[in-house]
Amino acid sequence: MLGGYAGRFLWVDLSTGKMKVETPDDSLLRDFVGGYGVAARVLYSRQPAGLDPLAPGSIFGFFTGPLTGTPAPTGTRWGVFGKSPLTGTWGDANGSGNFGVAMKQSGFDMIFFTGQAEKPVYLFLRDGQAELRDASHLWGMDTYAVEDWVKAEFGPKAEVACIGPAGEKQSRIAGVITLKGRAAARSGLGAAMGAKKVKAVVAFLEGEVPVADPEAVQAARKKYVGEINAGVGFSDFYRTTGTPGATALCIELGDSPTRNWAISTIHMPRGSAPLRFEELVKYRKERENCWRCPIACWGTVEMEWEGERFWAHQPEYETESMFGSNLLIDDHVTLAKVNDICNRAGLDTISTGAAVAFAFDCFEQGLITVQDTGGLELCWGDRRAAVRLTEMIARREGIGDLLADGVMRAAERIGPAAVPLAMHVGGQEVPAHDPRCEPAMAVIYQMDATPGRHTQASQYYVAAGFPTQRPAYGDNRAQQRGRGKWVKEASCLCHVVNASGLCLFGYLSTSVSFMPDFLTAVTGHTYTLQDVLTVGERIANVRQAFNVREGINPLQRPLPDRILGRPPLPDGPTAGVTVEVEAMIQEHLREMGWTLDAAIPTEETLRRLGLHDIADDLWRR
Repeated sequence: MLGGYAGRFLWVDLSTGKMKVETPDDSLLRDFVGGYGVAARVLYSRQPAGLDPLAPGSIFGFFTGPLTGTPAPTGTRWGVFGKSPLTGTWGDANGSGNFGVAMKQSGFDMIFFTGQAEKPVYLFLRDGQAELRDASHLWGMDTYAVEDWVKAEFGPKAEVACIGPAGEKQSRIAGVITLKGRAAARSGLGAAMGAKKVKAVVAFLEGEVPVADPEAVQAARKKYVGEINAGVGFSDFYRTTGTPGATALCIELGDSPTRNWAISTIHMPRGSAPLRFEELVKYRKERENCWRCPIACWGTVEMEWEGERFWAHQPEYETESMFGSNLLIDDHVTLAKVNDICNRAGLDTISTGAAVAFAFDCFEQGLITVQDTGGLELCWGDRRAAVRLTEMIARREGIGDLLADGVMRAAERIGPAAVPLAMHVGGQEVPAHDPRCEPAMAVIYQMDATPGRHTQASQYYVAAGFPTQRPAYGDNRAQQRGRGKWVKEASCLCHVVNASGLCLFGYLSTSVSFMPDFLTAVTGHTYTLQDVLTVGERIANVRQAFNVREGINPLQRPLPDRILGRPPLPDGPTAGVTVEVEAMIQEHLREMGWTLDAAIPTEETLRRLGLHDIADDLWRR
């Protein structure tokens, strides 16, 4: 068995309550490096196409990677996977905190849930044993209450990942929460967990993860923690402010959506100043870090909303932008309040912010009225309306019930005039990085197997020392050709980062040799940088093959015209920019070895990557 793995996959049949443990082949782990790479490969083989993501027959699960819980700095990540209830594509979501480490230390690399429980359950993992337990008393609780119950019941070493009321009610923009605000939020997989009546998974921080070469691992940790402390890559930014430090900067660069993507950031009423990090840090309660992380990029805040004190997870950039510039709101207190509502309910803040902006836009256009909103006036910049509507989405109350399944479905129900106001790709709400600022984002949003995801090619960044040169993020937008080709390298590297259990912030705060060095030392199998790129390409092709088999063609799910600058903005940092997305996508398809009309991996590409059964499925039926 390779180092870095518990060497055990847990299969849980919720319909019968039976469980079994499988030992994965080393070849599967070598070729896909754990995480959603292995998950996609397994689901392609074991789940037939065409299943409803919320049906008992669909598989939903949790993953870790070989670096999760090892001395690799920022090796803390875990995630969830399955067919997305939001998009119908391959779905995965990545989380941080301590839970993934606890899951690995409790004896399991991956969990696969099948069937559906008769009543709410939680999965209890400890010392290599697994038990389904009654969660009826937890059903209806918000995620904070579940966390408090777990700590009170099982002690400080217990960690939990759970859904809130949004997941229980199968909101298609629901995620999975740990540590009262660290979220695996995208793809709507909280709804899949809720459909199976799984409230939570509990695991314990006990023991250590075995590694193949402990001395090499410790030497690598010393080297790369040294790079983080020396300011390599983005390490100074992440250590100093974390992502909220980007909020004001992205407004200034024109990278943040403004008034539902319709206008330039220069029209923020008070500019970027009110959303600078130094204004947020005034409310800081604690600076926090994930398990043994030397970066410590996040924290908690304590604030007052309408006369009541509240404690909350510090909002991240995406939350601040999707509820901030996107709604013309510019105070951290409101943004922390909506963030807290979403975290307690188990909602994706990106999708929820997009849904609120969509509703504001529809109200302004006269497509919905106070009769639809329960008397609520939805006006840009209205803090109270934003908070109230977020609460309604969390509860599936009134118009919140319509918005809780995402903007695509809401627009379909409101009518054709609402469709251009729904900022999504394939059903997934677009996050807070504007392709008019960095054109490569359009390729990432449209072409990844999980559409509308900025982190799937690390926002077009690669780690320090990567040999290929390219324009920096947002630079020289007139040179759009070439960017589609370069997305391949960024996405392949990023797939291995995500699958391995490493945090993107660690990857972008060290040199590019981090990944092959740690994978080699931890697993005992030698990886070069080229090997890492090949593994990432293999993961990309399996995820895409999953979608092809579902009948999904990404070329038929274009981004909204607003996001592409059609027509271009008349003013601001991105004035006059139109994204040449079709040309960049054609570059990307050629580079990936996928067909130009349907993005199907060619037989040659699949066989080169050793995916012979998939080649037979797609090309020799």
